[in-house]
Amino acid sequence: MDQTRRLRKKDATHRTLMHSAKLLFEENGISNVTIEQITEKADVSRSTFFSHFNSVDDLLEQIANEEIKDVTDAAHKEEKFSIQALFERLAIDTYPYPYLMSELIVKSILSDDNSSLARTFSLIDKEIKNEDYSLLSAGFEPGDVSAIMFGAYLGLIFRKFINGESFDNPEESNEKIQKFIKYLKNQEENNNE
Repeated sequence: MDQTRRLRKKDATHRTLMHSAKLLFEENGISNVTIEQITEKADVSRSTFFSHFNSVDDLLEQIANEEIKDVTDAAHKEEKFSIQALFERLAIDTYPYPYLMSELIVKSILSDDNSSLARTFSLIDKEIKNEDYSLLSAGFEPGDVSAIMFGAYLGLIFRKFINGESFDNPEESNEKIQKFIKYLKNQEENNNE
């Protein structure tokens, strides 16, 4: 087997393990999934799992990093970072796995290291400075504004959980968070006139 084919096969197995784990985490919750369940669902051996991941925590970290990378890549449309594009992609990625994404976000918030979520916040902070949200900045730090935006998005998601609503239309939450961001921006523009 040539090197290229071997790498493609390894990459496919890695993606299969991650996808199988995401499905199980969504169905059962992060703390209720074992390596055996993941390997069974992915139809691979336990040793294959350990050739890709050190532990379930390592797998979770890689899933979180992949999700955040997808979100930040989408936010860099046309070489320029866009807060709106970031939240649009976040909605698209959240809806297939709302429980998992919520748990990953909380896990990332509570982690001690420089998490992928922390890096995402710093991108939003930078964009808030670049876009000159001066009115908001007079009363808030850029980090406060990004936290308020992100909190608004999470509030929409948690409201769906609280009300027992389905997660079948990511555009619904995306439209609401886009209106909220536009409202903040319009308030800036209205007060700067």
